[in-house]
Amino acid sequence: MRAARRARPRQPSQGIAILGAACRLPGAPDLDAFWSLLAEGRDAVTTVPPDRFDQARWFHPRASEPGRSYTFAAGTIGDATGFDAAAFGVSMREAAEMDPQQRVLLEVAAEALEDAGIPAERLGGRNVAVFVGGSSTDFAELRLGDPSAADRFLMTGNALSILANRIGNVFDLRGPAQTIDTACSSSLVALHLAIRALEDDPELEAAVVGGVNMLLSPYSFIGFSRAGMLSPTGRCRAFDAAADGYVRAEGAGVVVLKRLPDAIAAGDAVRAVLLGSGVNAAGRTIGLSLPNRAAQAALMDRVVARAGIAPDRFLAFEAHGTGTRVGDPAETWVIGTTIAQRRAAPLPIGSVKTNIGHLESASGMAGLLKAMLMLEKGALVPSLHFAEPNPEIDFAGLNLTVATRHAALPAAPDAVVGVNSFGFGGTNATVLLGRAPAVAATPAGKPGGAPPLVLSARSEAA
Repeated sequence: MRAARRARPRQPSQGIAILGAACRLPGAPDLDAFWSLLAEGRDAVTTVPPDRFDQARWFHPRASEPGRSYTFAAGTIGDATGFDAAAFGVSMREAAEMDPQQRVLLEVAAEALEDAGIPAERLGGRNVAVFVGGSSTDFAELRLGDPSAADRFLMTGNALSILANRIGNVFDLRGPAQTIDTACSSSLVALHLAIRALEDDPELEAAVVGGVNMLLSPYSFIGFSRAGMLSPTGRCRAFDAAADGYVRAEGAGVVVLKRLPDAIAAGDAVRAVLLGSGVNAAGRTIGLSLPNRAAQAALMDRVVARAGIAPDRFLAFEAHGTGTRVGDPAETWVIGTTIAQRRAAPLPIGSVKTNIGHLESASGMAGLLKAMLMLEKGALVPSLHFAEPNPEIDFAGLNLTVATRHAALPAAPDAVVGVNSFGFGGTNATVLLGRAPAVAATPAGKPGGAPPLVLSARSEAA
């Protein structure tokens, strides 16, 4: 047997810059609206729109009722059909067969690239990667209900792989394109893979990373109801004694990444810096969907140590925080024992799921965008529906506190916010986010001055 070659040690990362970001989230059609929702402490959860499916047909208040869901509370983005196909070079016939997840993701990706200051015409043929987290097959299930209606675009319109490929096709990107499905951790795993790709491949110029989820069918509601995972009261009460499950949600988020030294050299404006990331799995547990505290703690220890982050640099931690009886105590124990107990002041934690619900495969992206905005705005925002601490969580002993009000954050340039995202099959992801460096955003060799006023549209007529 041949001896295994010794792997070369991975070189420390100099950081991955977030150049642009965009979102379509419940109660927030863009990042400005998202920040307003967070800062004002609003809850965007309502119910699934009536045009999605007949809720009365599928509802029953008793959790044990076969083929029924006891709740259709959800965070939604409204219209699931509107799409300017011509703007993306897609025919109306093909657009009709495209999963709304593909449509929403394309729109948000275009907005993120615009936010990054990258014109579409500069992208064609470039070595730019696409990594997308997605797992919902609602639209395919509905379309396959009538096989005779299948069109030649049915498969490309519904395959999960096409979530990433569609972005690469429309913008003519030549780097790797990959859709990742690890359930609820999908988008943060996609982010981790993008970071690794940029660290490992010096020829890769940039990466577009996103997550998407749409609620189009009653079937997943029924499945999660049968599993007892959904909140019967329709509220995500993360860390609270009254926590009774999670609330489903839909939406999309996209970020554009580049190696930080390359971004600085090019004079790119940087929104935040990814300082570290990691992924692992729970392994064998007493139940497939139950968390493994030891695995989560090992991951967080490794990510923090590899990034060289001292515990006192953390301003806050955006938890997975689904509001479940088992998940919240496990995660808070991990954050407390690996970070908070090693610092002086209590570490504030929160969960964006209390504002907008749980975006499942896109939930990690929602948490990342919240963390980015908190660093940009220098403010901590409230985690909602926290009235009585969960008695299974020793907040004082773990040196944790739940953020319940809007508050200013220290202006430390080396500040860090952590983000967790855990899949119900056991795939865990952790990311560490830091502030953008205080450097001029003027390309090398070019004079400074007032920034240009840029207007954009899909056509000159628009």
